Amino acid sequence: MRVPDYSKRILALAELLHRWAGQLMKLDGVRREKVARYAEEIAATLARAAEAHHKLEGEPQNVPAQRAIVREFGRISGYLETIVGVLHRHLDGRKLAGVKRRLEQLRPSDTGVASPALPQETLHHAAVDRLTAAEGYFRALADALRA
Repeated sequence: MRVPDYSKRILALAELLHRWAGQLMKLDGVRREKVARYAEEIAATLARAAEAHHKLEGEPQNVPAQRAIVREFGRISGYLETIVGVLHRHLDGRKLAGVKRRLEQLRPSDTGVASPALPQETLHHAAVDRLTAAEGYFRALADALRA
């Protein structure tokens, strides 16, 4: 999956989980803290992915930055799957199925950074902006769960 597509999907998932903050507040304290910790880890991972993607803006052939994005995206998927495991018995089947479907869409297969439809610079900025916005949503979720 291309980085711009991935960034759109991770932002949509972040917005979804943030909207559920009220329901997540019903979790017991241990589970709420666990979800908050994972949300913080996802936010930090998104920050690293955005930084690597920003490096690619100046150096499209930067192999370490390309690998960093793949690594961070894989880490995000793992963290999200853990959160889904925590929420498994606390969300109705429809909501849980929606999250699982979105997780399936996050499987990175092609992390190319360009799409022929938009100028390269526009794609880079939009992807970094979406990753940064998703980071904010996950930080806000962690804060809300600890409030």
